[in-house]
Parts: sequence; structure tokens; C-alpha cells
Amino acid sequence: MCGIAGYAGRASGFSDDALGTMLRAIAHRGPDDEGTYRAAAGGDRVVWLGSRRLAIQDLSQAGHQPMVEASSGAAMVFNGEIYNFVELREELEAAGERFGSRCDTEVALRSWAARGLPAVEKWRGMFGAAVWDPRRAELWLVRDQWGVKPLYYRWDGEGLAFCSEVRGLLESGAAPRQLSRRGLEDYLRYGAPQDPVTMIDGVYALLPGHALRWCDGRIEVRRYAAGEARGLEARDVEPMLRKIVRQQLVSDRPVVVFLSGGVDSSVLSLVARAEAGRGVHTMAVVFEEGDYSERGYARRVAAALGTEHHEVLLRAGEAREKAVDAISRMDQPSIDGINTYVVSEAARRCGFTVALSGLGGDEFFGGYPTFRRTPLLRQIQGWAQRWPGPASLAGGILARGSGETWQKLGRYLQAGDFWEHPYFVQRALFFPEQVRALCRGGAPSAEADRAAESRRQSLVEQAEGMDLLNQVSLLEARTYMANVLLRDSDQMSMAHSLEVRVPLVDQVLAGRLLATPGERKGFGRAGKVWLRQAFGRRLPAEVFARRKMGFTLPFAVWLKGPLGEEVRRTLGSNPAGLWHPAAAAGVWEDFRRGRTTWSRPWALYVLSRWVAEHIHGQTEKISEVESIT
Repeated sequence: MCGIAGYAGRASGFSDDALGTMLRAIAHRGPDDEGTYRAAAGGDRVVWLGSRRLAIQDLSQAGHQPMVEASSGAAMVFNGEIYNFVELREELEAAGERFGSRCDTEVALRSWAARGLPAVEKWRGMFGAAVWDPRRAELWLVRDQWGVKPLYYRWDGEGLAFCSEVRGLLESGAAPRQLSRRGLEDYLRYGAPQDPVTMIDGVYALLPGHALRWCDGRIEVRRYAAGEARGLEARDVEPMLRKIVRQQLVSDRPVVVFLSGGVDSSVLSLVARAEAGRGVHTMAVVFEEGDYSERGYARRVAAALGTEHHEVLLRAGEAREKAVDAISRMDQPSIDGINTYVVSEAARRCGFTVALSGLGGDEFFGGYPTFRRTPLLRQIQGWAQRWPGPASLAGGILARGSGETWQKLGRYLQAGDFWEHPYFVQRALFFPEQVRALCRGGAPSAEADRAAESRRQSLVEQAEGMDLLNQVSLLEARTYMANVLLRDSDQMSMAHSLEVRVPLVDQVLAGRLLATPGERKGFGRAGKVWLRQAFGRRLPAEVFARRKMGFTLPFAVWLKGPLGEEVRRTLGSNPAGLWHPAAAAGVWEDFRRGRTTWSRPWALYVLSRWVAEHIHGQTEKISEVESIT
């Protein structure tokens, strides 16, 4: 696990000092080692590569990056893990390759030197990597198939700058501190910017499963991942998951499993215990607020499995301090993630460097309410398309009522955007007309709009080839999971130099599940049917019988207590100049009266603090934003 950075372009457009600034900005991602590389790229063009290393596999200097392959001269910086690196290494050794380390980066580099881009399809893991191939004078950026690891870039027509975090591009001057209007609108609509657009104008995320090629002063982006076409049977789940967890437990540093007592984390803990034997560690965040704390469930699972269990208690009085700390460490703003920040801090304090998370289970095993609601919404959508007038009238009534779900449905019927997939309605934080009412001035750039709409259309086209329940699975994974959960997991854990692995987002398992009809998996009838069939008898009964909670902090309580006054004041005074104060104050009033959830006022508060610090370099004092592009 590392942080990577670099540049390709005219030598006058970058410098060793700029690369050093990038690496210092992401030093938390790799406190164990630092390295740089520079090569001529033809004419007056130069390639820079830089790395900050968090040593996980082979802790010796043999794993130093950038790593150079002697015969081809290819150089690589790599962030992430390749879990099947032992199998790939054996294949390469059979072909005559000899290795000087035990780390997966060398396997990745040598496989690239042998096969080029096609080698990446066999890398089973999470990664963002850059490879300089001097034989063809090409720089390649590649990202894993589900976007577990981030990789951002800025292309200005002359040079290509890239980094594992947006803040590296900002700190080095490779990107201006200019807020993206499209990124802002996406954040308000869904609680996080949506790849490939970021919160910074002109900075884009390389999409999952894609590769970017720089050569002769030009760039092109292409999809490299073909995906998995074979379906799966229920009996295949346990052996596949055991192999995945076995691979992801490999580490030269201590490992812990995040355990909430819910289905996904309990199954993961069970499999880890079966594969690793005694001495498996688990960890949970608990609260004093009983309606939110899962302490009892996690303790019962840990006791049943025989794991060494750790707890971290987060009290309401600590909420503001932890929230402010977490927001300051966010590479991009998010309405979620503070939970991961807290548990990651505790894990690192206990001496762990690697953690396993059950993230991905809801998306690929059908755990969300969206799997039940989307078929119903599809029927409502068909009715509304046939009778738009009555639909709009009904929407007006529902929008004025109480209850978040009914208000969302009402606004959807009023808007009349019935072409949109019904999944997106359910994940909306603010609707478009609410975003327009909130935001001050400006319009998205044409480039950002094209990139966002192209991505959205691509997702819809991919989904159209699936049954409706698998459409929900794909859209959950490619939007909410990728842009909120996985991004938060990365930025909040790496803030503490902790590597989080997500076995349920394994590319082969995910691909085969998506190739299996949704009804066969029990989607829409009950949650996690296949996980229940595979593991239910070996876990406490309440794991599958309990009400789904989700790993959420008690913000609904805290915003009526220790955090409330600060959030109210921020929304009412508009310190960052981002919104119309009256509209934002209305959001707070709706929350106070129980007409909306905590997530909306919290989203505005997070945004205000993030813009103040990351756009204007201020922490406590929040100043006016003069312009939004």
C-alpha cells in the first residue's frame, strides 16, 4: 500500500521540487519509505515518478519504489495489493523469470514487462499504478476494476500530472484551487462527487477498470477490463470466499477484522477464523446511544468465533473534535466516512497495519432496501409516464407530507424526469431544483458535464443488459459503493496509514454474482440469502434475524446536542459563500421539525468546512468563496 505521484510532459512544466511537494502531501499514505525516478521521454519531454511506501509485503528495501525492471527498463510505482501475486509469480518463474523480492509490486512490474496492458486483467486485487515503458516511450496509468484504490490526474494539453490524492495535485500547484461546479452539484445530489468528476475544476478520477496512455504529448483513456461472464451457484459462495480471504490475510504486518455484528462483517470474521485459526483479532466502534450501538451483537459474534475482540467507545462529547479532524483529512468531501476514520485510528493505535472490511456485501448480495423498492418504483414510473398530470398532482401532495421516503417520491413525480433510472431517485440527497435553490451562481464547465454524462450513460447502458435486480446491484456498486464507501474507506484509513482490504469486492466474485440472475440469488425477497445459506448455521441466530442498522454514527442525536449549534450557525451564516443562507437555514429547520434526515444539514456543514480548508487553506475561520467555475 502506498501513495503514488508523477508527471509527464515538457521539462519546463514540472520540477523535482514539485514532485517532492506532492509526496509530502501524501506522506500519510506511506510513512515507511520514499523514492523518485526521472527519465527522458523524447525531445524536451520528461517523465517523473514518485512513491510513498507503506510496507505490507516484504518489509525490506527490496520492495523500494519506484521499481525498475532491468531487461526492459520499465519503471513502476504501485499503490495497492495484488492478492494472487503468488500464482502470477509462479507462472513467470516457469517462463524463466527470477525475482529479487517477495513483494507483489515486482510481480506486477515483471508481468507488465512481459505482456503490457493485457497483464493487468490478471491482477486480482486493488490498485492504482503508473508504468513508464521506455521501449515505446509510453506512460500508463491503470486502476483496479471496482475502484478500491484512487488515482487522479490533470491534463492541461501540455503535461499530465497524477497522484493518489487530489491534495497532492493542489499542494504542488499542478492543479489550481478552483472548485468544480459539477463536482459541487454531484456532491449535493449524492453526498459525494461522482467519478470521473472531482471537487476540483480540471482534475479527474481515472475510472475503475480503465487505463490512461500518455505518449508523444497526447493522452487517451480506454477500458481494459473485460469482466466475468459466468454465473454462480449458492454452493460456490463459501469456497470462493474462503480462497479470497485466505489470499487477503497474507501480510507481513498485523491484521484485524472490522466487526459490527452485522451479516457481512460477521461472515468475514467467521471465514478469517476458519482460515487463520486462533489469534484472529476483531474490532468495533461502539456508542453510548443504545439505538445506534452494535456492541452486544459484535461481542456475541466475537465470543462465538473465539476472536480477540477490541472496542473503541466514541462519546457524544468527542463528536465535534473527531468530526473536524476527519473532515480536515478528507481528500474530497463526503457525508459519510467519519465512522471509518474513528475505527481506523483505533486499529492503528492498537498496532494493526492491515484491516479487513465487509464493505460490498450489501451491493453484491442484495442487502439494501433499493432491491425491494426499485421494482415498485419502476411500476410507478410507468404509470407516471402514461398520466403525467395526475402524477404531478400526487407528487405535490406527497412532497408536502412527512417522511423522507414519501417526500422523495413526491419530488420525483413533480419533476417529471421519468427517463431516469428509478435507482437514482432513492440515492438522491438533494433533488436538482433544491440544488439550484441552494447554490449561488455559476454553471458547470462543458468538459466536466460531458465527462459526467458520458459516465452516467455508460452505466445505464451496462445495466440495460441485466435483469432489474442486477441493475440495482451494478448501480449500487458503481455509484454509492465506489464514490462514497470505497473512497471514504481509502481516505479515512490511509489518514492513519492503515490498509483496508475488502474481500467482498473481489473482482471475480463480483463479476460472477452480477452474471447470475437476481431472482436466483433471492434479491428483493430477503437480504443476503446466499450468505445465510452458506454461513447461517455457524453464526449466532440474531446476525441474520436482527434489523439492518448499517455502520452509522448517531448524527441524528448529536445534531440535536453537541454538534447542533455549530451546524445551525454554519448553515445560517453561510461562511463559505456557497449557498443562499435562507435556503440552507430552511434545510436546518426541516431537520429540526423532523421533515428531513440529519444527512442534509450535515452535508452542507461538511462542504463548508472542506472548502474553507482545501480551497482557501483555512481551518477554523471560513471565508467567502469568490467564484465557482
